[in-house]
Amino acid sequence: MRQMTSAVCEQGMKMNRFVKTALLGSVSVAALFWPVAAQAQSSDTNLLAKPADPTAEAAPQASSDTGVEELGDIVVTGSRLRSEYNTATPVQIINAETARNAGAFDTAGIIMRSVAALGVQQVNNKLSATGAGGRVVDGGNNAQTVGLRNLGAGRTLVLLNGQRLTPAGTGSRVGQVDLNTLPSSMISRVEVLTGGASSIYGSDAIAGVVNIIPRKTSDGVELNLDGNVSEHGGGNYVQGALFWGEDFGQGTLTVAAEYRRQEALKNRQRERTSCAQDYVYDPRTGQRTDLLDTSGNIKCRNLNPTGIFFDYTWYGGWFQYAPGAAGASYPASALGLRNVLPDWVRTARGGFPETYTYGISDSPAYQNADSISPLSTGSLYVAGSYELAPDIEAYGNVLLNRRVSSSDTWQFLYPLLSPTNPNNTVAAGLIQASGGNSTGLVQPQMNMAQEQRQNVNYGQITAGVRGGLEMPIIARPWSWDVSGHAGRSDGEYSSSFFYADRLAAATAPGVACNAALISISGPTNCVSIPWLSKRFLVDQDWTDAERSFLQGRETGRTKYDQLGIDGSISGALFDLPTGSVDLATGFTIRYQALNDTPGYNARNGNYFASSTAGITKGSDTVQEVFGEIGVPLLADLPVVEKLTFTGSGRYTNYRSFGSDETYKAGLGWTVNNWVSLRASTGTSFRAPSLYELYLANQLSFYAYSDPCVRYGDTAGPTVAANCASQGFAPDFNPANNGITAVTGGGKGQLKAETSRNKSVGIVLTPAFADLSIAADYYSIAVRNEVASYGVGSIISRCYNSPTFPGNNFCARVTRDPMTRAITVVDDRLVNLAQQKQRGIDLSASFRQPLGFGDFGLNVQWNWVFENSLRRDENSYEDRNGLSGNPKTVGWVEANLKVEDLSFFYGFNFIGPTNDAKYYDGDNLFNYCGAYAGRTVPGNRNDCLQVAEKLTVGSYMTHYVSVRWQIEKDLSGQIGIINMFDKKPPVMGSDSYTYRTGSVPSNLYDLRGRTVSIRLGKTF
Repeated sequence: MRQMTSAVCEQGMKMNRFVKTALLGSVSVAALFWPVAAQAQSSDTNLLAKPADPTAEAAPQASSDTGVEELGDIVVTGSRLRSEYNTATPVQIINAETARNAGAFDTAGIIMRSVAALGVQQVNNKLSATGAGGRVVDGGNNAQTVGLRNLGAGRTLVLLNGQRLTPAGTGSRVGQVDLNTLPSSMISRVEVLTGGASSIYGSDAIAGVVNIIPRKTSDGVELNLDGNVSEHGGGNYVQGALFWGEDFGQGTLTVAAEYRRQEALKNRQRERTSCAQDYVYDPRTGQRTDLLDTSGNIKCRNLNPTGIFFDYTWYGGWFQYAPGAAGASYPASALGLRNVLPDWVRTARGGFPETYTYGISDSPAYQNADSISPLSTGSLYVAGSYELAPDIEAYGNVLLNRRVSSSDTWQFLYPLLSPTNPNNTVAAGLIQASGGNSTGLVQPQMNMAQEQRQNVNYGQITAGVRGGLEMPIIARPWSWDVSGHAGRSDGEYSSSFFYADRLAAATAPGVACNAALISISGPTNCVSIPWLSKRFLVDQDWTDAERSFLQGRETGRTKYDQLGIDGSISGALFDLPTGSVDLATGFTIRYQALNDTPGYNARNGNYFASSTAGITKGSDTVQEVFGEIGVPLLADLPVVEKLTFTGSGRYTNYRSFGSDETYKAGLGWTVNNWVSLRASTGTSFRAPSLYELYLANQLSFYAYSDPCVRYGDTAGPTVAANCASQGFAPDFNPANNGITAVTGGGKGQLKAETSRNKSVGIVLTPAFADLSIAADYYSIAVRNEVASYGVGSIISRCYNSPTFPGNNFCARVTRDPMTRAITVVDDRLVNLAQQKQRGIDLSASFRQPLGFGDFGLNVQWNWVFENSLRRDENSYEDRNGLSGNPKTVGWVEANLKVEDLSFFYGFNFIGPTNDAKYYDGDNLFNYCGAYAGRTVPGNRNDCLQVAEKLTVGSYMTHYVSVRWQIEKDLSGQIGIINMFDKKPPVMGSDSYTYRTGSVPSNLYDLRGRTVSIRLGKTF
């Protein structure tokens, strides 16, 4: 086995050296002929994108009405050679008009019709209500990116007409294309190359390439109004667009303008997001055993309590305000301290489940959070070309965009109030009641709204010249293309926050407010805060002075610049008996710079329990040369109508980390006029992005997670032994303020990601029917993946290790020397070992003329065989089939055109998921806390075994629409999306992925039944 591995490695090294040598040789040959200018017959003039003109219009209206795509002829993404050499590369075609039938009006929605993206948890505007502060994501709040194959947006390259786009967004983690910047009204189709393509397109193309092909012409000035209106209110969408394109013979001009607005959908507006339940059952009877509220209904456990305080050192549970007669309704187990704290009752006491019933676990801030965040964009796209001379054409485009978006979420305020602070009105009673065991140190806690806002201005300009020339020596016409682009994203983001230094001052010992502790946000006047008064803690009726002292708002700014120059030349080298041997070669030079400057208090870590970061600033340059060759191996033989070989290679040099080489080899075999086979293999890579290199220390806050908490109840022998070795008692349960995670860049440490990609496929186009079927097997293995381990993973690996505490994971965990609680986890970016994806894509289209009209059927489906991650040599995480990672997804659409009417019906399918396998196939848990003491009252170790709902069945939504061509220049369409009002699935709180309320992941429709409307007028 060892000898075989060495041989394979040696073979790979030889292949890379061969590719690099051949590549540089082809570039040198091309350089010799580059200055030659000759007039030649007309030929392809945009080989940076594809062998045919990428701005060519989609199929005629009748064809798009039936939603049928020709799988063989219009595929252009994936090769820089002539179209006959594209057969080795699987590409999914998404027609923009077909996507709109399903209510997908915006660019992100159109692209998500690709099944390589459909079953993936994308970064979008559905993440604000997944936890306090929302999720920290690449691109910042409300960016919309696309990642294929569950490999992340950073491993998917997005192009506009074959050209790279400048990344956009806010915050320190900007590095991907924000689809909000692209007006959907200018899209003709989207071509999704579903495999690695770094040798063709460069870095980032590990999972694939999304190439957006714009429209070029129209019959006049088109005005369109599109909208989705929810039956249940909230989440409505409206879009207005103008498009005009004209071919003047000697040139073309295209203009697209668009405004779109997505309205908010609040948690409170849907039952399954307004109420997060535990979803636990008696494993013997199957009956729900969830905690109940005071009305006897299943309790919503949306968040940690608000308007309460914790005793930090002695008494468990929390203290809730219930003065006088209000406390009479509470059980006796909640009233034990009424003699010293007459206005307070004890709730959430371990071993006393009846006290959890009364516990506060909801707030207006949670209910008002955005399960779909509002945003609006305005876009302008202008493109044109002009023939300067025969066979020489100038071309270019300008893209401008502005996004205004917001996120309503929630945040917690839970400072530690000194027992000697005059505003600690309960310290004496706690100390007295506990006989001195309580120190009187308390932690008031409030849940409050957090408002996050983003404004992003974006622009990119592209200009180039292309044409044809007669190559000397070989005397053949070739095509050349030289272009440059410059882009900038300039974003501002703001958020409300609590001043950490002012909180320290207002909770200090001995005085109501110690101005000397205001070391960052001062100087300012100290304000005495009545922390435990009903007005301040429970009603949250703060005075202006209190609010302005404790709470601030500031703005950060993110700039991302990109400059690039690309050049290519291609054509036929010579003829073989089977056809011409074609070559394409070229170069790329690109510069990128990121500068994110958070607000002053964020830069100085002066936010309480909210993410902060320093200035993230850095730049990089890349220089690349590439080559691609196509060879017709066989032709016109029995069972071999055509057999072609394509090979490509690229040499890349990044200033930040060095150089790399990638290659790809493919075979296209046309057996006869209706059977074709294709196969390819190659390597791809991704250089660390700017934020991954230069990210300043970013602080994020997580709920407390500690394997040693009450390890005597349920922990395994390894964890129990490791916790005991640190001197922790079996019922160890430290007071805590959550966990701070530190994330930072890895310049000088991170290596480039590499991948190996394989695909094998078959295409059937039988002569007896207008039918196309394509099935492709794919395999992608990514090595050295840049990511963080995750706070929970680091802590778990530390305490589950037999080498505790001497392993690398334990070195990342810091405990407070006094309370012994975990306080900080170092979660900096590292190169993880390997991530794998394997599966099959199926595409099919059928068209049949009928006596009264035309019928069409489209199918896109995906089955995932493997979706795994190895974070290191000793770990293996099988994600396939877990929540957010379904094993199968797809959609089907049928179309019927009868004269001026077109009818559409389709359904979207997301396969089942089962998170029990994440817990070794078991959904049985020992629930303590609210579930302890049901058998033995008062015994918090009397935990309850429950079966948790960790499975989700298949999820299918249907849509139907009718389009009427009222007049030649006037059309209308009305449809129903999610016509049966299918609700999103629910899952228990131990789901593998995040939840919005009880809904796992962001794959499912939160709005419910929606009416879709389209109006179009051409002038």
